[in-house]
Amino acid sequence: MKGPLPPPGDLARFLFWVKLRPWLRADRPARLRAALPLWRLQHRFAAADHALLGEELDRCFGALPAPAQANRIAAVYRAAFRAHAEELLLGSLDAPSTPLWMVLRGTAHLDAALARGKGVVWVYPHAGPVMVMIAALAFRGYRYVQYAARGLPPAEVAAAHPELAPNPWRIAVRQAREAAEDRLPARFLTHHEPARALYRALANNEIVGIAYDGRIGNRWAPLPYLGRTALLNPGPWRLAASTGAAIVPAFCHAPEDGPSVCEIGPPILPDGPWEGLAAQSLAFHQAALRRYPEEIGLWLLHARQRSHIDDHPLFTDQAPPERWARWAPST
Repeated sequence: MKGPLPPPGDLARFLFWVKLRPWLRADRPARLRAALPLWRLQHRFAAADHALLGEELDRCFGALPAPAQANRIAAVYRAAFRAHAEELLLGSLDAPSTPLWMVLRGTAHLDAALARGKGVVWVYPHAGPVMVMIAALAFRGYRYVQYAARGLPPAEVAAAHPELAPNPWRIAVRQAREAAEDRLPARFLTHHEPARALYRALANNEIVGIAYDGRIGNRWAPLPYLGRTALLNPGPWRLAASTGAAIVPAFCHAPEDGPSVCEIGPPILPDGPWEGLAAQSLAFHQAALRRYPEEIGLWLLHARQRSHIDDHPLFTDQAPPERWARWAPST
């Protein structure tokens, strides 16, 4: 790209998400394996973030002695780099190659939920290789609709926080990522779409995927999560309660050897208020996160670093009550 060099972080993201992508292909697994040790560079260059990351890990999963904490932080960067590297494969994945990169465990749970004919609300956290999860479902023949934020930060957010303002490098990264996503046999809906689009997908017995810990939305609920109080999006559970669709919880993680894994939990039937559905699905997810805390580490760090931007920080202990109290239930 022409013009002055961007900040180092933007340049690194451009080289990774744009320039490295054509070299990594789903049918060239040796190339990805050769790239994985590069996680050590990310870990080293992010040394200034280690203390903050460690604090978030301590609050969610308990404090560790210094050597064990260093290993836990290293595991976070190793897991995140692998998840991002596998995301670079999206443009070259197909039905035969996807099982080499992602194994779906528990599809009988998903099939049982779909057999009800009311669709499925597929609920998961920002942890592990979730984009490859979407590819694995879609290439297996499931009709999948992903509901998520796309594009660059809203103009009003960028104006208030210049560090988030778009530049050519960031625009190129976003375009490359979304172009690869659009090659998947899945549909992507943003929060700008009317709610009836989600209702229609469920009425067609499709899967609607929603990350409950995303930070874009219009409604938040304080819920117990990882030993803290989190402001989570109640949308997936409210959607299930209002449509009769089953909740199917899912969690992704990457073992040291072999393909990544998507663990699919038993369906949760909408037979009560949304709060009960949330409690059941969050129990599944918290158990998985405690087994694999490294998979969510960088999302915890990201949420902490962005906690000053809006009125719904991920955890209520990241900001004074006057920043988030509007979402507390009235007494």
